[in-house]
Amino acid sequence: MRKLGSDAVIGCGLLAFSAFAAWRSLRIGGQSVGTVAGPSFLPWLMIAAIVLLSIALLMRARRAAAAASPEVGPVTTEQEEDAALGKRNLRRIWIFAAMLVAYSAAFMPVGYLPATYAVFVIGMLLMGERKPLMFLILPAIITGAVWFGFTHFLQVWLP
Repeated sequence: MRKLGSDAVIGCGLLAFSAFAAWRSLRIGGQSVGTVAGPSFLPWLMIAAIVLLSIALLMRARRAAAAASPEVGPVTTEQEEDAALGKRNLRRIWIFAAMLVAYSAAFMPVGYLPATYAVFVIGMLLMGERKPLMFLILPAIITGAVWFGFTHFLQVWLP
């Protein structure tokens, strides 16, 4: 039996999550709130993006599996390093997932701008970014631009 790569596992997990999110998004009522985009616009936009990126991950996993040599031999140091890297990345993913749960809990009481900026910076540090310009300035610009776009162009209130 062939071992599944991390791209395949993550891609399948994200597709399952997208199916769950789509099912839950069907329950969002259409109400007139005076905005350009209705209440279900952003969830469906995010579901579509996650599905497309999940399919890309699955295709990458398939290409990597096809390119891998079918030889089976003794475990090399390189394979051990790959296994350790996979465990470290899996741990980072779990930490990031827990951080997103905390973000969803803090979003309303803390507000969009501070909560999103903090999660963005911590996420970049968690993924290995060490350039201060990248993990301090870039999140501020992107978070501010998203806030501005939603509040001024889409007329969606963000806390």
